[in-house]
Amino acid sequence: MWPDKALGERIAKDFVAILIDVDKDQATPKKYGVSAMPTLVIADAKEKALITQVGAPFSTAEEALKWFDDISTALKDVEKLEAELAKDSKNVDLSLKLADTYAKLSRHADAAKLLDTVLAGLAKDDKRVNDVKLKLADALFKGELDSERGVELCKELTKVFLEAKDERAMESVHGVMMGHWQKEEYKEAREVLLTCVAAFPKHAKAIEYRVYAAYLLFQSGDKAGAIKETKAVIEAGPADHDWVKQAKELLEHLEKDEK
Repeated sequence: MWPDKALGERIAKDFVAILIDVDKDQATPKKYGVSAMPTLVIADAKEKALITQVGAPFSTAEEALKWFDDISTALKDVEKLEAELAKDSKNVDLSLKLADTYAKLSRHADAAKLLDTVLAGLAKDDKRVNDVKLKLADALFKGELDSERGVELCKELTKVFLEAKDERAMESVHGVMMGHWQKEEYKEAREVLLTCVAAFPKHAKAIEYRVYAAYLLFQSGDKAGAIKETKAVIEAGPADHDWVKQAKELLEHLEKDEK
């Protein structure tokens, strides 16, 4: 079932993996409210859904190993953390740890509610405020709870981070980009991405954002420019980088459309 042996062994340590053929078994997907593929459902021994993850949250075996490690730890920790917080509701560090655990379990509404409570209780000059806002924006987006508020938080944070030369701008800018993209403001989405890439050219997300920027150029009507920028990403490498591979696929798509 799993193409990577180490991944299969890791999953078997804590889980029983079952692949559902939706063409042959329509009852199980219906039971768990599955409407898109792929969807990962983690259930307990009584078949109660604990986690429903639409779309694979990983693209490599290494990322999958980390995801299952995080899920396993979170499932073991969540009830303990909830009990501890019930006894010490003002404990910010404990609240943040529980919010992170909720996020790992895709309980984004619970995470957002808890983070809102934490944020309301922090002084404006508390060094944790921006991290809490960043986590809150992430929960709002992933839980599809309030994307407009998520975008506004990310705009505020990106401005603050850029002014402080804080590389967390490379995290918050993704929300800003998505806000513009949803409104078909491709030029604005591209500009904010490239501003952050210029500020942090060696960041782990720099190549990813350059690929996005090239595609946004195509979306705004400049196919020739998009092809040129995509080729530049590929030439800069490294060739084995996942987003350089994505750039190669994008280039094939763009050049195919030209013929």
